[in-house]
Amino acid sequence: MYGSKIDIFIFSLKDDDTNAILSIIFDDYPIIKIIFLALFFGVFAFWLNIKIMHLKFKAIKLNKYLFVVLNLFLIYAYIIALRGHFTYNALRASSYEFSIIKAFNEISTNPLMALSWAYKEHRGQQHFKSVDLAELKDFEKELFTMFDSTYKNANHAKNHIYLNILESFGLNMLEFSNEKHNLLGRLDRHFKEDFVFKRFLSSANNTIESLNRLVFLSPNIISNGLMQKKILKYTPLQVYKNAGYDIVFVYSGNASWYNLGNYFRYQGADLIIDENTLMSEFSEARATKHKYGIADEFMYKKIYSIFKNATKPTLVISLSISTHRPYVHESKEKLFDENLVEKEILDQFIIKNPKNALKTYAYANDEFGKFLDLVKGSDFKENIIIAATGDHRFRDIKMDLNHEKAFAYSVPFYLYVPKKLQDNIYYDKNRIGSHKDIFPTLYNLTLSEVEYLSLGGKSMLLKPENKRLEFGFNEMVWMDENGVYSNDKGYYFENNSTIKDTNKAFELDIYHKDFAKLYKEFNLYQLAYRLGIAK
Repeated sequence: MYGSKIDIFIFSLKDDDTNAILSIIFDDYPIIKIIFLALFFGVFAFWLNIKIMHLKFKAIKLNKYLFVVLNLFLIYAYIIALRGHFTYNALRASSYEFSIIKAFNEISTNPLMALSWAYKEHRGQQHFKSVDLAELKDFEKELFTMFDSTYKNANHAKNHIYLNILESFGLNMLEFSNEKHNLLGRLDRHFKEDFVFKRFLSSANNTIESLNRLVFLSPNIISNGLMQKKILKYTPLQVYKNAGYDIVFVYSGNASWYNLGNYFRYQGADLIIDENTLMSEFSEARATKHKYGIADEFMYKKIYSIFKNATKPTLVISLSISTHRPYVHESKEKLFDENLVEKEILDQFIIKNPKNALKTYAYANDEFGKFLDLVKGSDFKENIIIAATGDHRFRDIKMDLNHEKAFAYSVPFYLYVPKKLQDNIYYDKNRIGSHKDIFPTLYNLTLSEVEYLSLGGKSMLLKPENKRLEFGFNEMVWMDENGVYSNDKGYYFENNSTIKDTNKAFELDIYHKDFAKLYKEFNLYQLAYRLGIAK
């Protein structure tokens, strides 16, 4: 479905809306034709195999020692073909990629092997082994400390906070925006007025994993697992709850997805709002419902009313849905002329109807822009901080891994901060970051002398103090000021204002070579520690 080998995403057929996923697959891909061709090729291969097996060869007599040596060599060559070299072992879940051409990497594993890896990863998300605290300390020495604290802040717990996680708000799609077809809509004005970071990565590459890493600081999905009712320490929800905030989660889809509604409640949310709530409050919302949720505009109407009527500091976290297949939501206004979209842009898509995707993407951004227009004209405009990012890249666009090793996974980080809160702000729009930096930024804007779990996160609006924190991390790739790191190699940026790379590789020192592995292990250890299963 997404141009990759079988991976953990296949379990969405079980954990997600099975009918919705299957209907989208059948709508977007020629499944019947593919199955027919696969069967035809299978029959041909079977016939060819029978023919080969019945060929008559002239008998050859070999010396028994040579016979043994040749057979041992054949077995060795066969094993190498199946799994990679013994000393390198290319075919492992953690290092199966061997080419800059993604398709070659994805077909390097056979389906049974890929399914086995996916199953182990899926099962591993539900089981946690006890970890040694001494080892956790070792990770801190190798990388950075788990915790950090905010500076003294006179505006402690006085301002509302809104974090908007937009579906598929990838910069790989936004790159196509220009004067002829503005894909930001009314959001364009706010991108020009406020703080925006574009050298920025999502933490993961599907919605549920990015949400878990961003909001719960968890590398595993635990909202519907064995630990779902256990209080997870040091989440942003807990930090803000302790500071006196009301916590609200708003989702344009159904809150039963991955048990999110219940899990947010377990972790301290005061109110859960999903498509059912929104359809009961806005009668016209039902007409916009597709398999994954309703149009974003109703989510923004509800969120605006929450802030307008709030009597105490409130944190709202929302997850939008409109820019999700089947791409049916679009503006009642004509945001751009789809007939002016260049063929070169349309050719970058891997779906049948790219214009629908462009219109939906523009609609979602425009609706968020409308919401910001309302907020900036409201009586609470000086008492709210708004952050927004994408959950992951826009998937239905081709990836050029010669020059987009990091850019392919990039999302923007947008921030609206009232003027009165902008004292001591340090803003470098070309600063590198990722999802791990969002809550540390919000903490330092809103809380005073509060300890928080940072995991390498830093405030994007404070002057850099620790060079090791100046990095961006995605589960597929990471980067710092020197370049992009993938498959044990570094690649130079084209320039200091982009994260596209030149495809020119450079050798890594030990720290950079081991960083991704150490950081992932560190994340697993800190999760076990927070779940109370560390020794």
